[in-house]
Amino acid sequence: MSTFVNYFFFAPLFATFFGFLGWMVPAVLSRGALPRRRVGVYALFRTGYAIIAVLALFLLVVGTQTSTRAVEPDGQVHFVAGARSHEVLPLLGTAASFAVVWLVRREWLRRRGAR
Repeated sequence: MSTFVNYFFFAPLFATFFGFLGWMVPAVLSRGALPRRRVGVYALFRTGYAIIAVLALFLLVVGTQTSTRAVEPDGQVHFVAGARSHEVLPLLGTAASFAVVWLVRREWLRRRGAR
């Protein structure tokens, strides 16, 4: 459950960072074409969340593998790989975080447009 909470709370921060990098790399490579396009903050969020969702899908499909350190009686150290863990919680945390950001933005635009 802590994985879900971590992804839920830190996904907006990482989405901003990865979204900025996701738009910065094409801007540097294309130099003239992308600066004419107007990119808003929400576009950075969406791009960042897409990158995080791809990484979370990778964790779901491939999984993570942990290893433990084993020390032999003669002093030799080697690592023993454990079973792979396939978790859906990173993907759910990212999706829930994006839904909250989307609902807050929608409500903010609705209230701002009503004035």
